[in-house]
This record gives sequence, structure tokens and C-alpha cells, in this order.
Amino acid sequence: MPRSKHSPEFRARVSQEYIDGTGSVHFLADKYGIGYSTLRGWINEYRIHGISAFCHKKNRTYSKEFKIKCVEAVMNGEGSVDDIIARYGISSRSVLRQWIKVYNANRELKDYDPKQEVYMAEAGRKTTFEERKEIVNYCISHNRDYKNTAAKHGVSYSQVYS
Repeated sequence: MPRSKHSPEFRARVSQEYIDGTGSVHFLADKYGIGYSTLRGWINEYRIHGISAFCHKKNRTYSKEFKIKCVEAVMNGEGSVDDIIARYGISSRSVLRQWIKVYNANRELKDYDPKQEVYMAEAGRKTTFEERKEIVNYCISHNRDYKNTAAKHGVSYSQVYS
């Protein structure tokens, strides 16, 4: 499944229209049926990274240190949330906002390492009731680490939730 319903070329073209003065964010967003903040994010990323800002084929990996660096950049006034996501190539405003929320709650920010094979598992495999109990117990005893639990037991991510 694509990460966006809009192609990288489309996002670059609309961003360039704004930069060229063809229309305001509101005009272009309304014209193309795009959210205002979404378009602002596209424009910010496009200004810094060009079309490559839109060419991600998989989930991005973020280290704990990277998350802290980005959160502290916002907290220290080095830029707005939009500026920081564009500068550091963060996937969305909501991702950075969530990091800020966790940071401000004095909770630990953790490394993020997406496991594509866990998310993309078709139907997983058949498991017995006893095996499901074992999987759930393993997951709970490992701080509810769903991705690693799914990978270790060879089941889909959603089967760990069930």
C-alpha cells in the first residue's frame, strides 16, 4: 500500500506552484483537495530536500537520540514543528508531536525500528489457543513489545493484539 495517495511528482508540482506564487496555501489546498497543514508540510520539505522528500518506500527508522534532538530543537526555539520535521525528514507533524508529548510527560523515548515483515504478514499462521496464551504472556513480560513478539513467534502483528 502506498504511503500517500499523491505521487511524489504531484506533491513536488503543487509545492512548486506555491513557491512560484501561483496561489496561496489555502487556494492550492482547496484546488487540489489537500489539507492546509499537509500542504504546508509538503512545501517545507520540498524547499529543503526537493522531490526526494517524497520518495520514501518504507517506514523510517528513528533512534532515541534523534528523537530527543528533534524535540529539544523545538523546545529551544530552533524552529516550529513544521520547520523541524522538514529539516530532519520526520514523516509527519503528528510523529514529532507525539515525541514531544512523551518527552514532556518525562517518559522515555525509545528507538524505532520498523519490521516490515511483521506489518506485511498476510494472514500469519494458524495458532492453537495454548500457543496464543504463550505469545501473549511473552509479549506482556517483554514490555508489550508487539513487533518483536510477532517476529519471534512468526505471527502477524495483528495476531499479537488478538
